[in-house]
Amino acid sequence: MSGSLWRPALLIGISVALLLVGQALLPGFLGAGQVANQLKIAAFLGLFGLCQTVVIAAGGQGLDLSVGAVATLGGLLGAALTGGADALTPLGCLAACLAGLAVGAVNGVGVAVLGVPPLVATLAIASVVNGGLIVWVSAFSPPNAASPALVTLAGRATAGVPNVVVLWAAIAAAAVWILSRSAWGRRLRGTGANPTVALLSGTRVRAVRVAAYAFSGLLAAFGGFLLTGYVGQAFLGLGNAYVLTSIVVAAIGGVALAGGRAPYVGVVAAAVMLTVLVSLLTAVNIGEAGRQIVFGATLLAFLLLDRFTARGPERR
Repeated sequence: MSGSLWRPALLIGISVALLLVGQALLPGFLGAGQVANQLKIAAFLGLFGLCQTVVIAAGGQGLDLSVGAVATLGGLLGAALTGGADALTPLGCLAACLAGLAVGAVNGVGVAVLGVPPLVATLAIASVVNGGLIVWVSAFSPPNAASPALVTLAGRATAGVPNVVVLWAAIAAAAVWILSRSAWGRRLRGTGANPTVALLSGTRVRAVRVAAYAFSGLLAAFGGFLLTGYVGQAFLGLGNAYVLTSIVVAAIGGVALAGGRAPYVGVVAAAVMLTVLVSLLTAVNIGEAGRQIVFGATLLAFLLLDRFTARGPERR
């Protein structure tokens, strides 16, 4: 099996095994409704995982710790402008995405132009955004309810298939093509693999990295807007749960933490696997401490697997 396909196959195989274990322990775990709900949750994790995939692939020890704050910004701003009206839903979505794009661009300029370490830059921006949102919500109490159209898109299903999963599949297909086939995707991966060579070959390395963070911000805000429809309303801290999990799903999916590799198919499979794993642990009443242990052990196992496979050619 080719190097690009073995990991997704392994992750999907683990997902199937977990589903079978769940069904054996808890009849109904493999029910259509249960599986559909797990895919719906995986869709959001996969979208935020795409944010990290792009910035990590760009190299420079890239990470985006602002995705949670930007997602909250997208949800609150989109809901405030929509005001629960279907007709204004596109406007709310556009405003949320533009706000996320702007925040991401600021991250990119800080990292690529000013030379601020990504962890510091994105954490600082997250603090600024979160603080601003607290002031805004406290002072003005903006509308926060999702419109019926957004609830249908993010929280409902058509013919048993969650609408947000269909949307995620379309975004994933586009992302896989852009990251692996497009000229920009090649420049992104080249920048992450060896920025000096990329620069000498004509790639505007700084511009590519700014674009990567800008894209991450846009997608995080869009994900937050969708989350509003999934839960029915926007609130402070809406996207906080995805800050670390988005990094974990990218790492397990095979994104090279040093940059230069962006296998989003693996990230998609990792999002599904982690969602099924968490669902199974929750269903069998494993406590938070136990879930954290399993979660950490899973990440460690895949990082060790990466190290082993990377050394494979050297041994031969």
